Amino acid sequence: MGQKLRDFIDFLLFKVGAKNNIGTTTFAQLKIEPEYTNIDLENKQVTGVVRYKEKIYLTVIVDVQNNITKVQGNLRGISKIVKPFKKRNYIEMIESEAEFLIENKIINPNEL
Repeated sequence: MGQKLRDFIDFLLFKVGAKNNIGTTTFAQLKIEPEYTNIDLENKQVTGVVRYKEKIYLTVIVDVQNNITKVQGNLRGISKIVKPFKKRNYIEMIESEAEFLIENKIINPNEL
């Protein structure tokens, strides 16, 4: 009886400690796309902004060469519009696009 109890406890501990490798991905329409206002290929810096009705809510300056990102502003005034995206999502989008633009020497992404 003692061994069965220990085996059962070991089984429970294994199940509780086991990590689930299944994740979820949410697909949502990006209602406000970042704009790239400055692409400096020489210094490898890109400035992206999140603008809505002519007002800039978020400015992200990415220094690709030095792996530095500076952020100014927030999305508080448009959080319902950009939902489910958050400030961090926009920062990551702009960082990723900045790397792509610099690596591929693209000055005007609107021409793509």
